[in-house]
Amino acid sequence: MKELAKTVRKASKQLLKLNKETKDLIFDDLIKGLDSNRKLILEKNQLDLDEAFKNDLNKAMVDRLKLSDERIDDIIKGVKTIKDQPEIVGSFYDEFTNDLGLRVKKQRVPIGVILMIFESRPNVVVDCAALALKSSNAIILKGGKEAKHSNEILGQIIQDSISKYVDKNVVSVLASDSREQLNGLLSLKEEIDVVVPRGGHGLINHIFENAKMPVIAHYQGLCHMYIDSDADIEKAVNLVENAKTQRTGVCNAIETLLIHKDILPKVNDQIAKRLLAKGTELRVDEKFSQATKGDFVAAKDEDWSTEYLDNILSIKTVDSLDEAISHIDEFGSNHSECIVSNNQENCETFLRSVDASCVMVNASTRFNDGGQLGLGAELGISTTKLHAYGPMGVEQMTTSRYVIVGDGQIRS
Repeated sequence: MKELAKTVRKASKQLLKLNKETKDLIFDDLIKGLDSNRKLILEKNQLDLDEAFKNDLNKAMVDRLKLSDERIDDIIKGVKTIKDQPEIVGSFYDEFTNDLGLRVKKQRVPIGVILMIFESRPNVVVDCAALALKSSNAIILKGGKEAKHSNEILGQIIQDSISKYVDKNVVSVLASDSREQLNGLLSLKEEIDVVVPRGGHGLINHIFENAKMPVIAHYQGLCHMYIDSDADIEKAVNLVENAKTQRTGVCNAIETLLIHKDILPKVNDQIAKRLLAKGTELRVDEKFSQATKGDFVAAKDEDWSTEYLDNILSIKTVDSLDEAISHIDEFGSNHSECIVSNNQENCETFLRSVDASCVMVNASTRFNDGGQLGLGAELGISTTKLHAYGPMGVEQMTTSRYVIVGDGQIRS
C-alpha cells in the first residue's frame, strides 16, 4: 500500500500542470466512456445486486447499490456540471496592498492526495474522481465489497479516460473486498493528506480510531423536521412526505418529525394518511397516537436516536420551539435540520440555535445534496466542521495559501 500511495502522490504533481482545456478533454472522454459502456456497467452492477440479494443486504443498501440507465444519466449529468464549473485551483481572492506596497492575496490550491472510503454506492467512484480532477487532487478510492464489480468497471472507465493526458494513477480504485488494504492505507500520513469516510457507524469509528492523517467524516444523517405552531398546513404535509418518502435510504431523509402541540390537531390526520399510503411505519408518541386515526407503533426511547435509512418515521409532539431545539441538540447528527414556519422570528431563532451542516426553512431536507446545491456532485456531506461543513464540492477540496508580490521590500 505504501508503494501505491507513493505512486499516487508522485502522479498528483502532474495535475498541477493541467489547464482547463486539458481537463475538459478528460471530462469529455469520461462522459463518452460512461455512455458507451452502459450495458457493461449494468451487467457488472447486476452481479453485485445478485450477490446482495443472496446475502440479504438490507433494502437501503440495495437501493444505494442499484444502478440504472436513469442513474447513469444522473452520473453523467454530474460530470458535465463539474466540467462546466469555473476553475477554482490557482484563483486569487481577498487581495489587498499593505503600507509597504506589498500585494497580499490568497490562492486556492489542492489538498493533495485524498483517501476516500465508502460503502455501497458505486456512483461515488465517478462523482469523487470528477471532483478530484477538477480540484487537481489525486484520489484513492476504496469502496465496499458489496459494490465490487460495479466499482471495478467504473474505475477502469475512469482510468481509460485519464491515461491519454496524465498518469492514470491520479485516480486509483482499489479492490473492494480487502480490509487489509484499508488498514495499511490509514497509517500512511506522509503520503496521504486526508481521509474522507462515508458509511455506517462501524466504518466511521474504525477510521477515526486508526487513521494517522486528518479525517473529514460523512457521519450519520439523523435529520429532523419541526412543524411550528405558525406553519402553513399544506406546505408542512407536503414537506414531511417528500423529506421522508422521496427516497428513504439516504442520509438527508428525515428520521424524526417534531410537531408543535398547537398545530397537531390541524396536521396529524393528513400527515398520517399521506405517509401510511406510502407504506411508512409511524412510531409515535402518546399525544400523536391519541389524536390521530391509524395503525401506529408506540415510539420507544431508542427511536429518537435511530437513523432508520428505511421507510420508518418517529413522531414526537413538543410544547414549544425551545423543546424542539433541545431535542435536536440532544439527538441530531449535525447533518440536516428543517423548520416549517411562517413566523420569521421563530425561523431566525431556529437558525441561530440549531447546529447542522445545512438548515432548511420551509424546504425539504432532501436538498442537502451536492448536485442540488450546484456542486455537480459531492465528495461527501461533512458533519465534522473541519475542514468543511456540509456538501464537499470542488472548492471544499482545496485549501488556501498566501501569495505576497513585492518589488524588493525588506522587513526592518
